Amino acid sequence: MPLSSEPTQDQFFHRPELATALADQALDTSLGTSGGMFLAAPRRTGKSTFVRQDLVPEFERRNLNVIYVDLWIDKTLNPAIHIANAIRTELAREDGLNLPKDATLADALKALSTASQKKLILVIDEAQHALTTDEGINALFSLKAARDSLNTDPGRYGMQLIATGSNRDKLATLVNGREQAFYGADMVQFPTLGKDYIQWLVARSKLDLDIDLASEVFQSLGSRPEPFRKALSQTRLQGAVNPAQDPNAMLSGLASQGVRDSKTDFLNTVASLPPLQSTLLRELAADSVLGPDVRRLGLFSAAMKARLLVRLEADMGAAHGVSVETPSVQNALDKLREQNFLWRSQRGSYSVEDEQFLEWLTQEEQS
Repeated sequence: MPLSSEPTQDQFFHRPELATALADQALDTSLGTSGGMFLAAPRRTGKSTFVRQDLVPEFERRNLNVIYVDLWIDKTLNPAIHIANAIRTELAREDGLNLPKDATLADALKALSTASQKKLILVIDEAQHALTTDEGINALFSLKAARDSLNTDPGRYGMQLIATGSNRDKLATLVNGREQAFYGADMVQFPTLGKDYIQWLVARSKLDLDIDLASEVFQSLGSRPEPFRKALSQTRLQGAVNPAQDPNAMLSGLASQGVRDSKTDFLNTVASLPPLQSTLLRELAADSVLGPDVRRLGLFSAAMKARLLVRLEADMGAAHGVSVETPSVQNALDKLREQNFLWRSQRGSYSVEDEQFLEWLTQEEQS
């Protein structure tokens, strides 16, 4: 299934060896496992680009039927609808394939497998978003039922699930929770872009840069291509204005300034939030450093209310007048979700949405 018109070869940095290795692993059932493959990586580190430009084409080269769905592309739409629409689009490609109105996702996938006579590969980008609604959770169970049937029924061509997520803890919920559809599936940390990417991008920039230094700068930016590309562009522009300047020093300085500016802007935004929203966000960040094995306080518990009051008093004085009762806390959490500061599962757990934001909040907390 083509995702878009074929780009020119040099538009993207390709990782064919990684795509081949992951495709081999996803399709290898020699150990009797077929629970799926879950890839975790921080947002904006190149994961989705790799999936669209390398991994999906690799599966297609193997004559597999690939269905790709991005649950992040429109967060206002129920994740279950995203998944259903992607499957419906693929069904429409098969001439004469009609299903009854009450057909389930499992029915649709079985029919698609039969019609195409190919193994199905369902790729769900930002899969953790499915946990935000009951319908999304139910859709995952439907997908599991379809996968189990397609992989075990005689005459079927099989199905495999590939899921990605921008937060390891959120994605882990899908594979570590016994009540989840894909409990026990394999999860790996997706590798960040390395020195070969830096060499490729520096060559495109036509700047005389030390690759090792450029690699260090890239890592200081969280191995995120976007801010690194911006720093390269600014370096090239400044070099055109003042050719005598050292491009290595410019790149390092501009990248550092970019991080400082972004961090300052974010922290100023947090400081401008209503007091209870800011306080909740910082308390969630403080809890994030405790590690996965430490039991968290409930956000509506008496102990958390006491922590909120301590922080509010420290920030605003004893007469702050801010309510920390359950309705006020719930309203503040809802507002933070609307502004994309927080992520919430349908079961009521909250976490900071972006790992970069979490890093800046914890740095501020520890300073």
